[in-house]
Amino acid sequence: MNRNIFLLFLLPFFGRAQQLASIVPEPASVTMENGRFVFSSATSVQFHRGDRELITALYPLFLKFKQAAGFDLGKKKKKSSLSLIEIRLDSRLTNDEAYRLSIKPNRISIRAKTPAGVFYAVQSLLQLLPVQIEENTKQENISWSVPCVQIEDAPRFGYRGVMLDVARHYMPLDFIKKLIDLLAMQKMNRLHLHLTDSQGWRFESKKYPKLMQIGAYRKGTPLNTTYDYNSRPGDSLYGGYYTQKQLKDLVKYAADRFITIIPEIEMPAHSKSALASYPELACLDSTGKRFAYPEHIQDEYCTKDETFEFLDTILSEVMDVFPSPYIHIAGDEASKVNWKTCPLCQKRMKEEGLRTGEELQSYFIRRIEKFVNSRGRNIIGWDEILQGGLAPNATVMSWTGIEGGIKAAQQKHNVIMTPGEYCYFDHYQTNAPGEPVAIGGLTTLPKTYSYDPVPAGLTGDEAKYILGAQGNLWTEFIPEPSKAEYMLFPRSIALAEVDWTPVSRKDYAGFISRLTRYLKRLDVYQVNYSRHLFEIRLNTSLTQGSELMATLSGVPGPYQIHYTLDGSKPVSSSSLYSRPFSIRKSCTLTAAVLVDHQIIDLEKKSLVLHKAVGQQISLQTPPSRYYNKGGDTAWVNGHLGNDDRFNDDDWLGWNGSNFDGTIHFASTTQTSTLHTRFFHEPASGVWVPKIVTVQISDNGVDFKTVAEKKMDVPANAGAAPFTLSWPEADTKYLRIIASPYGAIPSGSPDAGDDAWLFVDEMIVE
Repeated sequence: MNRNIFLLFLLPFFGRAQQLASIVPEPASVTMENGRFVFSSATSVQFHRGDRELITALYPLFLKFKQAAGFDLGKKKKKSSLSLIEIRLDSRLTNDEAYRLSIKPNRISIRAKTPAGVFYAVQSLLQLLPVQIEENTKQENISWSVPCVQIEDAPRFGYRGVMLDVARHYMPLDFIKKLIDLLAMQKMNRLHLHLTDSQGWRFESKKYPKLMQIGAYRKGTPLNTTYDYNSRPGDSLYGGYYTQKQLKDLVKYAADRFITIIPEIEMPAHSKSALASYPELACLDSTGKRFAYPEHIQDEYCTKDETFEFLDTILSEVMDVFPSPYIHIAGDEASKVNWKTCPLCQKRMKEEGLRTGEELQSYFIRRIEKFVNSRGRNIIGWDEILQGGLAPNATVMSWTGIEGGIKAAQQKHNVIMTPGEYCYFDHYQTNAPGEPVAIGGLTTLPKTYSYDPVPAGLTGDEAKYILGAQGNLWTEFIPEPSKAEYMLFPRSIALAEVDWTPVSRKDYAGFISRLTRYLKRLDVYQVNYSRHLFEIRLNTSLTQGSELMATLSGVPGPYQIHYTLDGSKPVSSSSLYSRPFSIRKSCTLTAAVLVDHQIIDLEKKSLVLHKAVGQQISLQTPPSRYYNKGGDTAWVNGHLGNDDRFNDDDWLGWNGSNFDGTIHFASTTQTSTLHTRFFHEPASGVWVPKIVTVQISDNGVDFKTVAEKKMDVPANAGAAPFTLSWPEADTKYLRIIASPYGAIPSGSPDAGDDAWLFVDEMIVE
């Protein structure tokens, strides 16, 4: 089906205005009119040429026409009533970023209160043009025209941002500039740069050169970083930093696209890179002596005066580079362990009348805030800065959930909402197999789009303190730009619409309709975006006749699901899903949504028919509520879990207790073998069980052990297969017990804690 036929097919569902004015994010008001405006070399542009910021706002339009169309809109021409673009600043508009775009057959009119509004009008105008306008070489045989339309638009929120972590993995400046261009296209106006962390220091300090000599270069990975270069001689150095000159250039590059860069310098925790460079800023042990260095590098600054002198100097340098009204000082995940025994920190607490580590952290943040305020700036901190009392002028980024944002707004503090459930782009975006490794979690495109940054329960006055929302990309598992793009797009585009578009105008099906065309612009920029636009879900159930039925869902009309049962990728001639269908043998089900013969979403599941599928079950202890997406019966539903991660709908997790499940067969059943898989990922505290036991019973009360086997610890992480056999036996009840590994051994992450146990399908033969 060609693209034009596909678009005509969609018209009854989304309306003519949506199709002809396909803009992301969706404007506040769109009214279609008859006719089109045609651009040509005779088109004249009228605006106040003495306003340099206005010229900056119009520059993308001039540049793109010069490159792609081959004629110059920017040159002063004789005013023509036949083809005129007229731009005016209008102080009567109430929102600084609002614009009015009127397109008539002979005239385009842009009205905005500020050049920022003009810039956003230009972005909308560019999206109305053929996608070839994004090319940087002249395009032939293109009609450079746009539909006649009236658009009145303004953002819902003034803060619309993305955070890029360049500390865990250094990102090249060229990529950051590309990201700025892409964010500007979707009308975002903040780029939060996470410049320092325990895994790397990326900001050049003129006063403290060891930060670049030591702190900018680590050994190991973000998960096993060390700055003790003698301890692992086989490890190569990894790192880099940005000079102040490079960052000033980046600030200007962003400002020319109406994006403010907000720098973040971590404190008091996540500071190993700084303390490896200057260990004298660390706490003392309980006897008043320094800890052994470099074997022992702390994570949190000591609260002595020298620390604040250091940080004041660093922040002064940062503020000289970044003119942002906000400086992010983090304030998250401080353990405060060394503070409890450090004589200097204890002395500080006594002098300041502080009772707890939380109050000492509040003192730390307040002191930093006072200095930042003295330079005419304000601080942002993650929501842990609420602990012990919030600094007077601080803005809170609510990431641990929405509760911190609610609390801060109720205290009349500005809030930027960024809860992980919706806004963490380092999470997986689908349960589909083959996804690149992520830190965990699942934040799908529909989930991000569904977010409303104003929490329910806030009063109208309190809601005014919600500035907007931000998406965060932490880079522990993101070593290069192409993967960063994959994780950011299209989820950041969905968040852009969350931040910009009125709630009444949001519609996911309509968003997908516009997004599929918008992505063609990203193709021009060679963006490695994810194609998981939906959340295809598979459910299975048994009929009374013991037939396994498969149900597919998660895709709104008019989009349709094609599927195959042989593991091959669906094509337009594949089976079209319309109703539940039966699974008669073990197979690999692949389901996909196609647009223009291209797969834009795909889900694959291995289905296994065995004797326990659909039978009654009982569990001695239910799985953790955090790892029970498929429900208590997921271990006998015929689905296999993901091979390389445990947070999908089919893995079930326990912590501190056995897996103890009993299958109640509908009739006496002969069994002899159990095939299953347990997940093993020590980096996440997940270990295979120590021992697996199988018991049988005729009455469900008196059980007899028929097989038992210890499980060896696998050499590699991932889904570890396990098989247990016993002499053939008839039974009504089959009980499977997997005893967890127990305490995690020393030398492993989370040593001493109870290991998690994750269980996949229990295949009984």
